[in-house]
Amino acid sequence: MTSVRIDLDHDLLAAAAAIMGTSTNDTTINEALRRIVVHERQLHHLANRAADVLFDIPASAAAFAER
Repeated sequence: MTSVRIDLDHDLLAAAAAIMGTSTNDTTINEALRRIVVHERQLHHLANRAADVLFDIPASAAAFAER
C-alpha cells in the first residue's frame, strides 16, 4: 500500500472508529473507504434497477403505442 500524509479531523476519526469497531487509524480509514465504495455501488445498482422497472415498457404496450 501507499503511504499518504493527510490532516484528519480526530473527533470524526474517533467517531468512525467507534461506529465501525476498528482499533487503529489505518483500519478505520480503510474500512470507511471500503464502505463508501460498497455503498455507492449499491446505490448505482439500485438506481439502475429502479430505472429498468419504472421505464421498461412491455413489448405489447410499445407495439400499441406505435399504431
